[in-house]
Amino acid sequence: MLPVLMRRRLRPPDVPALAARLGDLEERWRGRRLDSDPLLFPHRYARPEDREIVAFLASSLAFGRVASINASLERLFAALGPDPAAILRRGRGEIPGLGGFVHRWVDAGSLLPFLGAVGETLGEEGSLRALFESGDEGGTDYVPALDRFFLVLRERTGVVPGARARGVRFLLPSPAEGGACKRAHLFLRWMVRSGDVDLGLWQGGLFSPARLLVPMDTHVHRISRYLGLTARPTADLRAAREATAWLSRIDPLDPVRFDWSLSRLGILAECVRDPHRSRCGECAVRPVCRAASPDGRPPVRSHPTGAFPA
Repeated sequence: MLPVLMRRRLRPPDVPALAARLGDLEERWRGRRLDSDPLLFPHRYARPEDREIVAFLASSLAFGRVASINASLERLFAALGPDPAAILRRGRGEIPGLGGFVHRWVDAGSLLPFLGAVGETLGEEGSLRALFESGDEGGTDYVPALDRFFLVLRERTGVVPGARARGVRFLLPSPAEGGACKRAHLFLRWMVRSGDVDLGLWQGGLFSPARLLVPMDTHVHRISRYLGLTARPTADLRAAREATAWLSRIDPLDPVRFDWSLSRLGILAECVRDPHRSRCGECAVRPVCRAASPDGRPPVRSHPTGAFPA
């Protein structure tokens, strides 16, 4: 049975209480468990140009189970070798080691045109940043710029629109159509934010953490609903914007700073749909979590020590 909070309109969160609890959660997960995230892979490279490319490729394949993602990325980056940006810049062609590649519905037939588009961009603009900046006209968030960025990459696959396989369309989405496009916003978080685990490679100009949106996958969407950050029933662009708007009341300059810790709750099964398998008693945001209360309201202290019922 769905929790009450999933079946009725959510009340606005208590922002001061939420801020305190998210701060506790952030401290608990700061710098921890990089092994549970595809961000592990760009951290292996020293040169910024390689980090940028590896981050884009890693975020693009960041769907499915962690073990499956890591296995696919290990194979991809082993094939690209220690200088992935240089390899892709050399142009299209077969890449030894990627024959028969499959990551869920992305196979080699989809991956190779995608890599070709990235390589062409390195040859034309010199970097992914340069292409992205050329389509960024400012604004509240990066959705229009992302849409232009992916439009160019789709054209550079060399595959006509009607012949693009599902894998190509999935790797190169259209963010303005209203989907959450979690992987695209994850890549931007890595690029634009600095400090802790994020890379901070894209600085200056119009780049600002204040324009980022929460990368909204199913885990973060569910937990965002538990915390009252969105009332949207699906993880889409509107849900990401709603959740980010509430988080910006806590930190208007860097609203997605809490994404690392919130996403660990889902990825590491600290918080799952089945409350009997969740680690609620140890969760820093339990006092403001609506799923922890049978009536969908944040739990009320029931013990003079400030403890909450197990």
